[in-house]
Amino acid sequence: MQLRTTVDATVIWLGLWIGAGAQPAQAARWPCPAKPVEPCFKHHGRLSSQNGIALKVWLIGSTRAVGLDNDVDQLPSSIRRYLEMTSMDHSYIYGDFEICPTEPDTPGHMRRASLAGAEKLVVQPLRSARPPFRLRSTWSAYF
Repeated sequence: MQLRTTVDATVIWLGLWIGAGAQPAQAARWPCPAKPVEPCFKHHGRLSSQNGIALKVWLIGSTRAVGLDNDVDQLPSSIRRYLEMTSMDHSYIYGDFEICPTEPDTPGHMRRASLAGAEKLVVQPLRSARPPFRLRSTWSAYF
């Protein structure tokens, strides 16, 4: 019985030691096409592509959305395929986005901004019955 307790304690200690050394995945910085007019901020949202305003992020928890100055080609290749409207992979992308406003906020109007990074991305396919899935490269190794 004592051997089992010692083994359990060792496994727990080892798990805590490894977990303490784990660094969460950092949001990769993306090039901003325009200079921000205010400090950038991180917000949980849904990135989508559509006709009209090519890319936008709905700021979850509000009724606001920001129209993006980024072109699809300026975003990482790991998410481009999910934003192509003619693709069978066309999807919504949820996550924590680094948003840099490129114009002042005007109540009642969609604000323009640039994406400077993203992490913890989850893809929700729109044209298939496939369930939502994580883009593992944007998550920490120990989640």
